[in-house]
Amino acid sequence: MSRQMFQVAYDGDTDTHSMDVQELAPALMAFGRLVREANAALNGKRATVKVLVQSDFEHKCFNINFEVIQTILDAIAGFLSSEEVKSARQILVDLGIIGGGGGLGLFGYLKLRRGRTVREIRDTDQKSIVIVQLGDGNTAHVSRDAIELSRSPRVRSAVEGVLAPLGTEGVKRISFRENDKELEAADEQQAKDMLSSFDLAPAQEIEEQGEPDVVTAWLRVYSPVYDEKADKWRFWYGDHPIYADISETSIARDAIGRGGALINDLYKVKMQITQHLTKGGTVRPDFKILQVIDFKEAPRQNALPFTL
Repeated sequence: MSRQMFQVAYDGDTDTHSMDVQELAPALMAFGRLVREANAALNGKRATVKVLVQSDFEHKCFNINFEVIQTILDAIAGFLSSEEVKSARQILVDLGIIGGGGGLGLFGYLKLRRGRTVREIRDTDQKSIVIVQLGDGNTAHVSRDAIELSRSPRVRSAVEGVLAPLGTEGVKRISFRENDKELEAADEQQAKDMLSSFDLAPAQEIEEQGEPDVVTAWLRVYSPVYDEKADKWRFWYGDHPIYADISETSIARDAIGRGGALINDLYKVKMQITQHLTKGGTVRPDFKILQVIDFKEAPRQNALPFTL
């Protein structure tokens, strides 16, 4: 079990120590959803979180103290190593709610981006950090997990709920704090810009489907998987992450038999690639694994003792 505190303040321009419950209650629920969705995106079903709340009052703001409690599930504890589960603290770092990361977390990245296009994302010497180059040439070091979270519609919905009180009566600004030190803040306009900076795939109608191609390829597991019911896994195909349909293979069942699939497990497969031309004029490929030809297991770390 891991625990982590963080603080959020909704600031105003008057000496108010109150908020309309119709604004506050949904925002509190949204914080809970945000942390749970981030945990699900980064840890899958390997850990659960709950968010507790306390409140105190300061000059011109409504300050809220949160505590995140994360529990690693007993059923999988035997084959987890300490690096395979993002801790409660790391999830909050990746979100940008508390400090401690080598790159921008989600909120800092969205605030920096301000709706601008991303020209390129490059790796760095640190596996968890990437360099993002924006369309105007500016660059920033960003958490790889923050990029992942910025592509989740569920995370965006939760962030929208967290920012919703801005612009309502008396609420001008939101700030994230740790040990009473302000780490990140946003006003109403910045909040709108942040919401426009998520990279969500638009719903697209298919205009035309091409003939499927079958290729032989090596695929590396993108992130750990412990769910036998998952019919799509995320892999690295060359230097591009893809989602591939594994429903007609025994990949999931065999992996669970080994204790789960870990990052960099390597599969040689026959894979069907079908390209779809959308009405918007873009080409969208779908990937389906037809057969596993070979498998190379990534080096495993010895599991650490686990107690609750």
